[in-house]
Amino acid sequence: MKYTILIIYVTLLQFIFTGCSYVSDMVEGAITDRASFSINARQVGNNVVITWSETDLSTDFAGIEIYRTRKANDEYSGYITIADKDNDASLASGSTVTYTHVNANLTKGVYFYRVGLIHWDESPYDRTIENGYSPEYPDAGWDGTTNYNSHTDIDAISGSARVEIN
Repeated sequence: MKYTILIIYVTLLQFIFTGCSYVSDMVEGAITDRASFSINARQVGNNVVITWSETDLSTDFAGIEIYRTRKANDEYSGYITIADKDNDASLASGSTVTYTHVNANLTKGVYFYRVGLIHWDESPYDRTIENGYSPEYPDAGWDGTTNYNSHTDIDAISGSARVEIN
């Protein structure tokens, strides 16, 4: 009888822990941007070359951003934006599928890169002068540069790609 109770207890604990895992994954997925495509990154001399196959030709596409961190598997780590459409014109195109971090000047160690596809919050019509956009009131709508961050969001983000700098 005591083994039957032990088996029931162990089975119950296993169910609870497995259920908690699924619940925590569901909650985490709801509050974070899960990876929606893969990328590759490799060191080529002093450069790091990042490639991906995901494109975005939608009317809401705003640009591509490249991020880097030193912490693995941590969505909340200190990712820094190393490139975007403002410092590399090729990242303004949704058909771009490669970026070279030129002269990365990275110290030896392991780095992780991610790629974000950025979308405008407003529709194309809402970003036009005909719909009330005015350079005098840039916060009222899109002006192309000064309020880019307050009018865009990450639509899709890659998984991370590991590069070991020698």
